[in-house]
Amino acid sequence: MLEMVKEAEYELLHYPKRSKLKRGMKTLAGRKQEPADKINWPNGLLAKSLVDYYMQNKNSEEARIIIKCLQKYYDRWIKKGCKMHYLDDAFSGMALIDLHAITGEEKYKKAADAMFHYLMEHETDRAGSFPYRPKQKTDYIFADGIGLVCPFLCKYGSTYQDINALNLAVTQIQNFISKGMDEKTGLPYHGYHYESGVKYGIIGWGRAVGWLMIGMAESLAYMEQSNPSYEVIKQAYRRIVDKVEAYQLEGGLYSWQLGAKEGPADTSATAMILYAIARSLDTKVLIGIHKSRMMRGREALWNCVKEGKIYGCLAECHGFSMYPQVYGAYPWSLGPALSLFVMTKEQEA
Repeated sequence: MLEMVKEAEYELLHYPKRSKLKRGMKTLAGRKQEPADKINWPNGLLAKSLVDYYMQNKNSEEARIIIKCLQKYYDRWIKKGCKMHYLDDAFSGMALIDLHAITGEEKYKKAADAMFHYLMEHETDRAGSFPYRPKQKTDYIFADGIGLVCPFLCKYGSTYQDINALNLAVTQIQNFISKGMDEKTGLPYHGYHYESGVKYGIIGWGRAVGWLMIGMAESLAYMEQSNPSYEVIKQAYRRIVDKVEAYQLEGGLYSWQLGAKEGPADTSATAMILYAIARSLDTKVLIGIHKSRMMRGREALWNCVKEGKIYGCLAECHGFSMYPQVYGAYPWSLGPALSLFVMTKEQEA
């Protein structure tokens, strides 16, 4: 596991690798450029996994290295004015809140505040959900957004006693459960459009399922059981878990599209789904009957580790039904897999 930690530290500070020369040439050619976003969602997954490892190994030398790595990651963003480019960036807020608690440095609290204010001021559709890319003027709501945004909002609201953050997260989750699910399978579409009621993308894209489950599992972990929405979300989440587990492959992994059992397995979807289940077992949202399936998947995922990386990971999605069938080792398999391995280390057979 230590090899994975070292790899996560390196990738946190170096992903993505962009050529300044190529960016300059594209700019001169008048081609639109994505912002140099250094606090993106892949790095957020890595940062969270490192914090998870730190929490289990606080007195180790590696723990001290992790804190220095996290400080370097967040300090360079703070130095640039805590600029948020996308909703995606909010997932980095998970480890940021922990870093504030660990170090006591107020600048990390102010940075978390900046994330929260960005979300509070973000455009929404008429139901209060965040369009994934508002500048595109499509008002599409993505399942990914539940996992990317709601865990931070609930953790922020719970840590800093802000009910507005919790309410905003609840709105996102309840809207997606109401508008984004396939009635027949109980699995999510990749997204939907509120005004038209049309659902988009494929049903049961593995990573969309993983994002939705992480969003619900982490949000429930930070919500008080007395919250009027807690039980509703918990029961909806349990139904999704039951449906999803039926698609687990014989070897323990999950396919890139859950229903495509003869297609390629995807370690990122697997890691996300299994982490969400492990997290919910830890918080007692799920009962022990789910543990054996989760541990079987964990073992299969562990066999995909090579030199600290998790191979067999589907490449980045480019939009609804745009899932390149390219598989390799990416941060979005490493991050959730490392978090899973840390959480379940004591449960190893």
